[in-house]
Amino acid sequence: MDLFGSTTYTSIGGNNYGFVIVDDSSRYTWVYFLEDKTEVAHVFSKFAKRAQNEFNTSIVKIRSDNGREFNNTNIEEYCDEVGIKHEFSTTYTPQQNGVVERKNRTLISLARSMFDEYGTSEKFWAEAINTACHASNRLYPHRLLDKTPYELLNGRKPNISYFWVFGCKCYIYKSANTWSKAYRVFNNATSMVEETYDVEFDESNGSQGAYVDVVDVDEVSLVEAMKIIPIGDIKPKEGEDEVQIVDQPSFSMAPQDGSEQDKILPNEDVYVPQEQIDEQAQVVSTPVSAPQAATQRKSQLTIGHRK
Repeated sequence: MDLFGSTTYTSIGGNNYGFVIVDDSSRYTWVYFLEDKTEVAHVFSKFAKRAQNEFNTSIVKIRSDNGREFNNTNIEEYCDEVGIKHEFSTTYTPQQNGVVERKNRTLISLARSMFDEYGTSEKFWAEAINTACHASNRLYPHRLLDKTPYELLNGRKPNISYFWVFGCKCYIYKSANTWSKAYRVFNNATSMVEETYDVEFDESNGSQGAYVDVVDVDEVSLVEAMKIIPIGDIKPKEGEDEVQIVDQPSFSMAPQDGSEQDKILPNEDVYVPQEQIDEQAQVVSTPVSAPQAATQRKSQLTIGHRK
């Protein structure tokens, strides 16, 4: 478990911190929003009792950093009372608590992307992170077990048919009670967040509404045109004398005695010995018949001459 904050903007509920708890086995995540760090002990004790009762299990141990919000008397007394082992990461070593540290980063990145979809105000950061947490538990599979955290914890596949884009326009017909299966919407008339199930959503004014299709190629979509490109359409021209790669040496050739007058510059005509021609031609040429080989060998003797 870990705490992030304080945030730049206070949420519409007056909170400045986010308390994230991750199950190490299934990677299922819970997030709570706090007004102050001192609320961590109280929130954790409530969560532990509810989780153990709901999932019919017991919490064996917890892991956190050495922040004063975790390393204090209240949490230690509760852990001793219920028999929970409390582990701490080493100071300035957040990678020892890397599971929840990465989860914090993931939730914040998802929330920022959701803000950009409809230009939602940043005062709804708590609602965005809460929605991102709810969606990630039901959408992203465990990298080793190939199941979503919800499926690993509850033993059944999640239902995501009720998902809508965060921040889209909606029309409320009837409000619902608190803690019911309903959508959380912001009522512009009352400036309050309400829970309602009888609601109509309008997703037409988001970024997906400004999508422009790419230019078609010969009345065929660009994606389909890329699929039907034959392999080998782009290839070197045939019939070229491939041995001509040694026409212009990139180095100066000088005799071993080092005499200045016998040095040959790269731009001058160069006589290439027969042995060197055979070695270079062996790499770039293709197998030919005996008459063709004789003709090719004859032409190779004058490769270095510039016409």
